[in-house]
Amino acid sequence: MRVWDSVRWLIILGIIVVSLSNASWIAPVQRGTLDLIAAGSARGAAATARCDSTTIFGAVDRMFMDRADRVLVSVRRSGEAFRIVLPAISACIEESSAAPTPERFARQYPQRRFVFDVGGDDRAFVALADGYRAAGRPLDPRQAVMASAGVAAHARTAVPGLWAFDLEAARSCTDAYRWRGWTGLVPSACQGQTVLVPIDAQWSTWGWPNRFLARMAAADVRTIMTGPAGSSGISVVEQIPDVPRDFKGALWVQDISAIGPALRN
Repeated sequence: MRVWDSVRWLIILGIIVVSLSNASWIAPVQRGTLDLIAAGSARGAAATARCDSTTIFGAVDRMFMDRADRVLVSVRRSGEAFRIVLPAISACIEESSAAPTPERFARQYPQRRFVFDVGGDDRAFVALADGYRAAGRPLDPRQAVMASAGVAAHARTAVPGLWAFDLEAARSCTDAYRWRGWTGLVPSACQGQTVLVPIDAQWSTWGWPNRFLARMAAADVRTIMTGPAGSSGISVVEQIPDVPRDFKGALWVQDISAIGPALRN
């Protein structure tokens, strides 16, 4: 009987230790600001809009007016060149020769921040970097690049401090932390990478939000909060109350025209 009593108390003690070590309310609030990434907008260009510089610049301008901190754009091959396009404009898939070049894009937005989706094509990243350099604004740590694992690694080497991430690696980090985060340790799969936290999976994220963010910051891990698992970004104002007031990371927004003004005001 004494043995079982000891085991029971050890289990209770273990639960208390794990609970306290993952308690967000006793962790300091992280410094920084919320970083809104606009992946789309109801006020943006229609899917059938012409894929040209005027359309793209107009849509990007509206997303920044709607309080985005960054706008997601894609670097897409057009013949022997590369162009900056918006993922929401389906016409850009077929013909993007009239869209802005990386150099023109850099000149248009010398102070703005973006997430550049270059995919798995290393030439797309090189064209982006060359274009910004030609515009007299070399890529720096203010910008972000979304790419395959290999291209993201190259981007981090080419531009020290650049936020370059691979979505598959970010999901792997999320899964690894979900299994091991209770220990207080950040998995090796996360070190120096990016982690995704779906808005409906906060309950399964150990130490969320303050303790979690402190651990990620110490391991040089960037945090992106997304829409519900299986979706992209948050898109309706009803989801805003589910974003913690103390969250200091990137928020992936599918409709910045709905979320940006409501969240910032």
